[in-house]
Amino acid sequence: MSPRMRIVHHRRRSAVIGAAFCCVSALAGPGAQAQQAAMPQNVQHQEENGEMLKRRQAAITGALTYNSDANADLAGGADRGAAYLQRIGLIGDADLDRLIGWHGASAHVSVHFISGTGLSGSRVGNVLTVSGLEAEPAARLFNLWVEQKLGARATLRVGQFTAGQEFAISPTAGLFVNSTFGWPASFATDLPSGGPAYPLAAPGLRLAAMPGDGLTVRLAVFAGDPAGPGSGDPQRRDLHGFNGFRFAKRPFVIGEVSRSASGDDPAWALTLGGWMHTDSFDDLGLDDHGGSLAAPASTGIPLEHRGDLAVYAMADARLWKSGARALHGFMRASASPADRNPIDLYLDAGLSLAAPFRTRPGDTIGVGIAVARISPRLRSLLSERSAADGGPLDAPGFEGVVEATWQLKFGAHFYLQPNVQFVLHPAAALLDGIAASRPPPNAVVLGLRTSLRL
Repeated sequence: MSPRMRIVHHRRRSAVIGAAFCCVSALAGPGAQAQQAAMPQNVQHQEENGEMLKRRQAAITGALTYNSDANADLAGGADRGAAYLQRIGLIGDADLDRLIGWHGASAHVSVHFISGTGLSGSRVGNVLTVSGLEAEPAARLFNLWVEQKLGARATLRVGQFTAGQEFAISPTAGLFVNSTFGWPASFATDLPSGGPAYPLAAPGLRLAAMPGDGLTVRLAVFAGDPAGPGSGDPQRRDLHGFNGFRFAKRPFVIGEVSRSASGDDPAWALTLGGWMHTDSFDDLGLDDHGGSLAAPASTGIPLEHRGDLAVYAMADARLWKSGARALHGFMRASASPADRNPIDLYLDAGLSLAAPFRTRPGDTIGVGIAVARISPRLRSLLSERSAADGGPLDAPGFEGVVEATWQLKFGAHFYLQPNVQFVLHPAAALLDGIAASRPPPNAVVLGLRTSLRL
């Protein structure tokens, strides 16, 4: 129903209600009519305005979140030391039906205030970022979208948001602190500016549908580069979350199909998905004549590929349950062409146990592992360049991380989460194209996350 038809409909309904009210008043007798007539008009207006204000206030909800990570590189990595970062979030939601009469519509906005320093960028030098909070310090608009219900089983979202909140996301993996257990490091490394994921949301359109019980289909189209046009560090290029609206590069498309058992805690869930980027991508080892970029006679201009893609699969399962205790597991894998993607193969897996101790029913403990393979094409190029410079290249074939974590719940809204991470073969310099004869040694990281929501 269009907004104009809804206005007409509301006016007709108001007229019918008004006529019915007059009839009831007449049947109530002269005393009731006299009492109503005696009510001052300004009092009636105040009551009506008060009811309208209450309705609008009930249609708008807000939240304040605080998250922080204190991390220390105890051994290995590029440089030992500690780092602290924090993020304050302001979140607002609106029921547009109750607010302005837009049936089946809702709106969402969130703003992040990020400060501090991330350990991966300042100390460890790894790609599987130690903290999922790590980002450039800034006051940043994150989400700004409107969602419309399409019948009882579908929704359409339009605005600025991320793929990393809905796509390729395991509910079990959400426990862990390392960022790769959210938006996979393969996507964050291979896509322009890391793709539409924290801290860079992008303008987009998303359709989600549940055509059958336990079956969910999602498809989304985003601006090709969430940081928008420009050069340099993507997060600094779009420091406040507005540059993406200027659009850059051709569109990015992602879709997935999920099937799960019934219930709030399904016994199993399977997801198959993939993404496609329609822009052009440089080859990691060949020039535009098909020769090696490391050869002395090379043009130095990379061979250009039309588009890029990835496929991924994910499984979540409830492996055991006894009362409040429940053991969950997940596994996720992705694959991309090795000629244009620095990380061509990726795999992660993990376990989480809820209510591990009878005295701590709200706690969860877990262990997770992730492995990202460095593209053989890229390693070959760096090896050739290193040999030409007269030095050997000790380039690892992968980067990995193992995380053990314990989320302790205090009250309804406060969590502390000590964690330890073992980082294997930190490879940030390698993926930046820097050939190093001695890459950073394996690192041991100790951390504490604090989470609060009001």
